[in-house]
Amino acid sequence: MEKKTLYRLLLAFVLILTVVYTLGIIGVVPFEWSYYITIFMILLFFVLKLVNRGS
Repeated sequence: MEKKTLYRLLLAFVLILTVVYTLGIIGVVPFEWSYYITIFMILLFFVLKLVNRGS
């Protein structure tokens, strides 16, 4: 899979997670989901930063 396609898929995934995160803040879904999404986003940021630095 080429890098551009991967980033587009990641963007779509992150947008969906952002909607779920917002619903967790509002109280529609359990707040724990927002907590785990936040941890995932931080880890994703660091992984992408390390991968980008390596190439």
